[in-house]
Amino acid sequence: MKAMIENGVVTGFVTGDIDCGITVPAGVSVCPGWIYQDDTFSAPVEAPVAQQITFSVERLWRTTALTQSDWLVTRHRDEVDSGVQTSLSSKQFAKLLAHRQALRDWPGANDTADAESRPQPPKWLVRMS
Repeated sequence: MKAMIENGVVTGFVTGDIDCGITVPAGVSVCPGWIYQDDTFSAPVEAPVAQQITFSVERLWRTTALTQSDWLVTRHRDEVDSGVQTSLSSKQFAKLLAHRQALRDWPGANDTADAESRPQPPKWLVRMS
């Protein structure tokens, strides 16, 4: 079997007595997308584009989560400024602010950007949704 190479990347395969392509060594599994460089086939490195897409999706989730709790912050501050009884206790408001800061800090440089690593909201906040 011979691999068809374009710009150093395997694009397909041919078999038979065709005088083109690079012979794939026996016992080596090569797939389209593999790299061919210096007479060697190698699996592609994980595409940074996929990681960027994942980070973009998670940042969008984060922005949405922040936006969804904006009204609670605004209401609490309005109640404090008006001198009326607040709907949230001081402890709840502090936890809300801490959660919102965790959202802003995530994903950090050392964090994995996936749904499992998202900052978890306070339980009382989940019940309000």
